[in-house]
Amino acid sequence: MPKNIKGWLENVVRYNSLRPVLRISRFRNFYSLRDRIEEMHRRDRIAIIAEFKMRSPSGLNIVRDPTDYVKHVEKHVVGMSVLTEELYFGGSYNYLISIASITNLPILMKDIVVSYSQIETAYNIGADAILLIASILTDRELDALYEAARSFNLEVLIEVHNEDEAEHVVDMGFPMIGVNSRNLITFEIDLSKAYKVLEKIPNRVTKVAESGIKSRKDIDYLKNAGAKAFLIGTEIMLNPSKIYELTI
Repeated sequence: MPKNIKGWLENVVRYNSLRPVLRISRFRNFYSLRDRIEEMHRRDRIAIIAEFKMRSPSGLNIVRDPTDYVKHVEKHVVGMSVLTEELYFGGSYNYLISIASITNLPILMKDIVVSYSQIETAYNIGADAILLIASILTDRELDALYEAARSFNLEVLIEVHNEDEAEHVVDMGFPMIGVNSRNLITFEIDLSKAYKVLEKIPNRVTKVAESGIKSRKDIDYLKNAGAKAFLIGTEIMLNPSKIYELTI
């Protein structure tokens, strides 16, 4: 059973642990998110992962067509992140299917992943990567879910929130780590804390900064700490044209 969960997270974990597999045939090739990020890093270009989400516990509540959104941003990003968590983020597997059907960008399925069924579904619906949150999973669960994802040829972004978690998952050998500046319980944002965590992760790892990024200044700040990519949701969802100023 996942650890350190309470409140909304506990509700999601219970719900997702019983979520059935969506059994459809995968309809697209694989596209590596990590390779795209590292390529942009070598070229000293800004690598943004644009997130599609309708709601969030931190206050976002918007309606936007996923197809229009992707067409607006896809030439300016290295990948898409798609929320599929249903209870609190208004996500849906159908949103990911819609986006996967119109783009060759790598797609991260963003969810509270706690079961093999979710990983099999991620493969089936066209995702290229999944998110695993280190703080809610035991080492055994993290390893098992990681290996399950790799068995489907899916990449894995391991999410951490503090220096101890970062050091631990680095020691476990994971190649792609996301540092979330948002506290999952209070929803408070602390970019300075994320900066310190990013600094602790060696550069051989593909480091992704997540949450709270609102400007090019924020991107440059986190890039100085070693972030190679920037996962941005709310700012671009509210105004898709913001992607232009973020990537200049």
